[in-house]
Amino acid sequence: MTASTPNAGGALPRAHRGAADDSRARARAGRRAWFMVPAILLSACTGSLLESDLPVNSIYVLAPAAQDSALHGDDLPGAAGVDLSIGRPHLAPGLDTDRIAVLKGRQLDYYRAVRWGAPAADVVQALLIDSLQDQQLFNSVSSERARIGGAYLLDIDVRDFQAEYAADARAPVAHVYLTGRLVRVADRKLVRTFVVHAREPASQDRMGAVIAAFESAGQQVALSLARQASASIESDLQRPAGQPDS
Repeated sequence: MTASTPNAGGALPRAHRGAADDSRARARAGRRAWFMVPAILLSACTGSLLESDLPVNSIYVLAPAAQDSALHGDDLPGAAGVDLSIGRPHLAPGLDTDRIAVLKGRQLDYYRAVRWGAPAADVVQALLIDSLQDQQLFNSVSSERARIGGAYLLDIDVRDFQAEYAADARAPVAHVYLTGRLVRVADRKLVRTFVVHAREPASQDRMGAVIAAFESAGQQVALSLARQASASIESDLQRPAGQPDS
């Protein structure tokens, strides 16, 4: 008997067709499995993020000082026609961050899971600009980067902007210490240097109370700076033309 062989274009025997179909089915299943892996991983990652027990950072800002009637007495007429610019403060090492600094002895640390609403330099600058503007002692108070040709510039260095814990204290003290240099923009002359600082104890060792202490200390510093800058600008404006700087 002669065995029959399929023609070149003929159909495969049934056994061969079954094996080929199984192979193609396994390949399709494999591809579906690989497509499903990223989706499963993404679902797992998304679920873990949404359901995480990690604490969410609380964000804090500082309100500016309200208008102080004591700054509008007869002995402090102000510089009502002057545009004042405030530069972005330069902060001491470790403080130029959006984390809220804590000092214990000489060890600098940061509160956990809380932050300022911006880097501390921007927080201090915004506090000073808004506080000085609200005193209505100047024509305008703005950032140095604003497109306003201020006649005077306040250059600020911040040495302290942290909560400090004494060894036996139950609550910290907010400490704000800065140096301001008043510069006459026309000739880049230094008019006056101010050192202003404040310490404000927190009522308790809780974050809300600590931020309230920061706010109070910052407002005290801003008001002191407003008084001294206004008086210095007024004195400089009254200086006879040609008189050398003192």
